[in-house]
Amino acid sequence: MFSKNISKLITTTIGERREALAHKSFDDLTQLPNLSSEVLSFERTKVTISVWHDVLPSRDHRVVVQAYKPGFLGLWGRMYVDGFVINARTEKRKLTPEERTPFS
Repeated sequence: MFSKNISKLITTTIGERREALAHKSFDDLTQLPNLSSEVLSFERTKVTISVWHDVLPSRDHRVVVQAYKPGFLGLWGRMYVDGFVINARTEKRKLTPEERTPFS
């Protein structure tokens, strides 16, 4: 199905972005801007891919890859979210549901 194909492409893309970011050094990750975005086309559907970076109260860094696919006639859309949290000891973990919520 057309929509499932696009969803799979988007999910793969944000997973690849997350993996690329996860392989960066802690110092490189701390230098990420708060937000960077670009628009990609998947089978003639424009999708906004954003990378968010912030520092949590624990001083850990949250890195989120988010994709937004507009819905039919722009009436609704779908968010895709993946990411991780890293601390100064370079220990990484997946985002908790609470940490994902602002980006979903």
